[in-house]
Amino acid sequence: MTTVAVLGASGAVGRAALDLLRSWDVGPLRAGARRPVAVAGVESLAVDARDPAALARFCSDARVVLNCAGPATDLTDTVARAAVGAGADYVDAAGDDTLYDAVAHVLTTGDGTRVAVVSAGMMPGLTGLLPRLLAARLPQGDRLAGYIGGRDRFTRTAAFDYVAATGSFGWPSAAWRDDRVVPGALAPVGDITVPFFPERVTGQPYLSTEAARAASALGLRWLDWYSVFAGDRVLAALRTAPRPGNAGLREAADLLCRAAELDVFGHRPYQNVVVTLAGPDGGRTAAVCGTGASELTGTMAALTARAVLTGAVPPGTHHAAETLDPTATFAELATAPAVSLASVVAEAADTAYEEDAI
Repeated sequence: MTTVAVLGASGAVGRAALDLLRSWDVGPLRAGARRPVAVAGVESLAVDARDPAALARFCSDARVVLNCAGPATDLTDTVARAAVGAGADYVDAAGDDTLYDAVAHVLTTGDGTRVAVVSAGMMPGLTGLLPRLLAARLPQGDRLAGYIGGRDRFTRTAAFDYVAATGSFGWPSAAWRDDRVVPGALAPVGDITVPFFPERVTGQPYLSTEAARAASALGLRWLDWYSVFAGDRVLAALRTAPRPGNAGLREAADLLCRAAELDVFGHRPYQNVVVTLAGPDGGRTAAVCGTGASELTGTMAALTARAVLTGAVPPGTHHAAETLDPTATFAELATAPAVSLASVVAEAADTAYEEDAI
């Protein structure tokens, strides 16, 4: 029996996940892609995720199917249906609330023992895990701020998902205040210094549904969430609204990829997730600095697949950040090749903190 079958293994996310699983001696492994990848000790299959027969063969006899293929907005629950049909558990490196609902429906066709985990990447995934890590260390904290981004390339698949994102991912310019989402609460902030970022950056406020769920679950009164950009070309590309239809989205994705390449030119790519939780007893900042979003996503996906294999995730459908153990996962992340720094820093109590501040 195949232990983990990695779909999309020729892409940046899939290859990062596959390499990490191999380094842990998880196996046997199966790698699937339109163009098969040659990796020592790994079974390689040519598979198109849109071909039901080929997808069924790929999932056959697998314990866990790890989906790193995309675009996620196109595939939706296609791979999950094949995995559950083959009697396998399922992990998706991508996903939003819409995919969660679709996969949960797929699991109703099974025998009740199957496990499915979506949003098992950098964002969503790691971005929802860090607030829970900090809350475990600072139970009285009720003000959270998150900064996610850097200088990085986009794969075409990731760029397509980025420009095709709908309201099921979150709300631009919104913030969390006293148990609710407040639209239009925040404006972009430019030329700012953020801890752990090596240069001044621009922050675009975007409250993800994952961050809002964390705020609700942790009882936060105040949450600001920013996408961070170190260059100006990606920001300019994002301000260009795509033409309607699939062709328009692909054109916008290509523009985003080219803009990212220009922003990275002459710089070392990096992608950081920095989250600060504050309260009357002080503050904590958790930072994960990585070589890129694809590598961090592949790392989180591999960690999630291993957690499913070891029985650490109960039957049912889950978001990764809400089912993985934050302390154990953070410790494992710190040793991953894609992570240059994983740190939690304690801060002294803020004398300016007020109980009624928002």
